[in-house]
Amino acid sequence: MAPKLQRADYHVAWIAPVSDLELLPSRLMLDEEHKTPDYDISYDNNIYTFRTIAGHNVVIATCLPGLTGNINTGRVIGSMFKTFSNLRIALLVGIGGGIPRAYPSADPTEDVHVGDVVVGWPGDGGPACVYYNSGKWHTDKPFEPRGIIDKPDRKFTFPGLDKDLLFQALYPYKGPNHNQCGQCDRSELIRRPARTANDNAEFIFYHGRVATGNAVIKDGQRRDQIRELCKDALCIEMEAAGVDASGRCLVIRGISDYADSHKDDIWRSYAAGQAAVFARELLRKIPGATVRGMEIQQITMHPASLPKRDGMPSGPDVSIHRLMGSEQKSLPWEGTHPEQAPMNNAETSQRSE
Repeated sequence: MAPKLQRADYHVAWIAPVSDLELLPSRLMLDEEHKTPDYDISYDNNIYTFRTIAGHNVVIATCLPGLTGNINTGRVIGSMFKTFSNLRIALLVGIGGGIPRAYPSADPTEDVHVGDVVVGWPGDGGPACVYYNSGKWHTDKPFEPRGIIDKPDRKFTFPGLDKDLLFQALYPYKGPNHNQCGQCDRSELIRRPARTANDNAEFIFYHGRVATGNAVIKDGQRRDQIRELCKDALCIEMEAAGVDASGRCLVIRGISDYADSHKDDIWRSYAAGQAAVFARELLRKIPGATVRGMEIQQITMHPASLPKRDGMPSGPDVSIHRLMGSEQKSLPWEGTHPEQAPMNNAETSQRSE
């Protein structure tokens, strides 16, 4: 029989804004289900799911269907944090558009690809997320952003290496909708080293800066401008700006497209699942007692102490962690450095070519 806890017993907030895409994989990552605790539904009309994972009591929230973006996410978070006043950690889990490097690396695992995960945790002392729609333009110095977050089933199967297509920023989509670039000129693809099957057998994520705004980006030129405005951001999304006022939040985004006119839905479910897998593994490495002992308004992350990969080129901090490899890593949170043990395939979304 499912237990019924009190509102004060929940310490982890998990936000999956897109209810018809991001909620299901998030729910599948959690363990024991709880009955809904008593709370004032006349004030709080959010849609919640209550579960446990590795000793953490987690409340999952989502936006109403069709009502996403930073404003609606902000409304969800505002009610959530008032109803569940003991929340210590917030995870924003879902999909985002990848921003490729200005100059491709010789190592295919050093550039963001669809299906990878980007975590808003830059490691350079700057903000984790930058609101690219808000700021000041100057004639004699770079754009100055004002909105920042200085805090840190088969449809989930791997679509296949042949579906990973990054075209030149100036080359538009050709053909009818939902044609998966069947009429696009392959000579316009950006030449970069291809990922191998071995690369894709590993769970690869990057920590870096996330650009957040209030519109879907389907323009390669605009995407590249945002990369420059936001100091080599790795990902674009629409909800992070809505969580700033409610407390510190770690943004976790599975890359579902390249934010250009070739954007389609083929990678969305897989990317949403990958983001949920990362969030689950992160919680498994943080002892429940550590989270419960945190100060509610003093959740801190320490990007400077993240491991860095030897030989990484200068530029954005995009240290890569191979969770399925043999090398052990650590993820610091509130001064705690639990070992990052390798994932095994049973714990990840199943890939089938």
